Amino acid sequence: MNQRVLWWCECLSVATALALVSVVLPPPPASAATEEKSEKTHPGPLFLTRTGAQLLMGGRPFRAVGVNKHELLDLYMPDLLGKGDAAASMAAARRSLDRLASLGVTVLRVRGSQFWPAQIEKTYLGGKQTRKIFWDRYDTMLDDCDARGLKVVLTIGWHLGAWPDLGHDSLQNFVGDPHSKGRALFDGWVRDLVGRYKDRDTILFWELTNEANLGADLRPMKPKGVITPILADPSTPHGHLYRDPVVRDVRNNMSSDELAAFVRESARLIKSIDRNHLIGTGFSLPRPAAWHLWLGSLRRTTKMDWTPDSDGEWADYLRLISPDPVDLISIHHYLGTGRKRIRLERLVIIKKAADELRKPVYWGEAGVSGFPGQVYDRAAARIGLRCVLDAVRILDIPLCLLWTWNEAGRPVHEPVLRPGSQPEVLELLREAQARARAMDAPQKESVSTVDIARLRALDQEFLDAAGAVP
Repeated sequence: MNQRVLWWCECLSVATALALVSVVLPPPPASAATEEKSEKTHPGPLFLTRTGAQLLMGGRPFRAVGVNKHELLDLYMPDLLGKGDAAASMAAARRSLDRLASLGVTVLRVRGSQFWPAQIEKTYLGGKQTRKIFWDRYDTMLDDCDARGLKVVLTIGWHLGAWPDLGHDSLQNFVGDPHSKGRALFDGWVRDLVGRYKDRDTILFWELTNEANLGADLRPMKPKGVITPILADPSTPHGHLYRDPVVRDVRNNMSSDELAAFVRESARLIKSIDRNHLIGTGFSLPRPAAWHLWLGSLRRTTKMDWTPDSDGEWADYLRLISPDPVDLISIHHYLGTGRKRIRLERLVIIKKAADELRKPVYWGEAGVSGFPGQVYDRAAARIGLRCVLDAVRILDIPLCLLWTWNEAGRPVHEPVLRPGSQPEVLELLREAQARARAMDAPQKESVSTVDIARLRALDQEFLDAAGAVP
């Protein structure tokens, strides 16, 4: 969003500012043809669709419980990243996918590109021969998923800060200026990726970001910006992560309305290329004070306002960051034990707001946190995971993706589902997916008092098991 709009947002009332964010923007330029066309054929496509808040596939209600496997793409091209033998890595990836398929899992969420800017330069932005290998391996990854009946939620901009770094630009300029260098690189990536796979139903739907909303409205506490790592010593080696010069100052901040405008523009670009696939944001559950923090951005306050949002304010914030033509409401939430925990009961607010927007909710990252070491080795964590899966069923959330399956990268991001040592956890996953597939009724679009009471009981069951103070 440009400076003039921001200036008016300061002068107008909050309600008017929110309306201003929703002003219709001009459509993006028509998509360019992709540099390389996939030669893979994929007969009989069956795409995920929605009718209002109902998710459908083949005209029937769609429900699934799957997993995250965020590093899967890296396992298909370790040689490009200087991380080992491709054949051995791909064989390990296939064994991991085989195990998932044996549990009846049908959906996994995957990072759509490499994470760090320097890694993207070694793969997608490499030379002609490198790009050919990159796309061939991408095709192979999706072929392997097809062979096992796995659909993929593909996150286009997992580390959103990588793209302004690649353009040697700021995050604020990236989200606010469609003509910035970083944005041009990102839009080119969108056109190439979406254009290549727009007719392929291996892709369940496109996802724009990974939790980008958690990087918004933090300017007072982030004078060096939200893009990491921020190196106190510029001489510290970092060429394996990003290439200088990069911005590492207050300009690497953004407000929620700027992020919402970026989401709207990017979703329109995708829709101009691909009429087959739905779009989700990849956002996390909003912070408990998200609305107040956004108001602070509008007012240019110098202190963070952590006043807890009311139910209505929280729902309004969800509407702000989920603009049309986005199809799906995304949440990430981990059941935890600390004082800052957000109980399962709070998901009722999200469900009701999504139903009012006539958009389905999906739980893109789910699990249990707050335990040291290998989380699911603890009985209390396994009870918490069952409570999470029960909440999915109570609220009838059509898609839930557990974090994370048999992670092969370093560092390990707990909680990890380990197929070799957690039979109880794997059985929970298998049973939850089997229940989801067996349900054929339309997804419910209401939350009853009985549902709320059941969620409260789950919250209490987990707190009792974890030994936490209610």
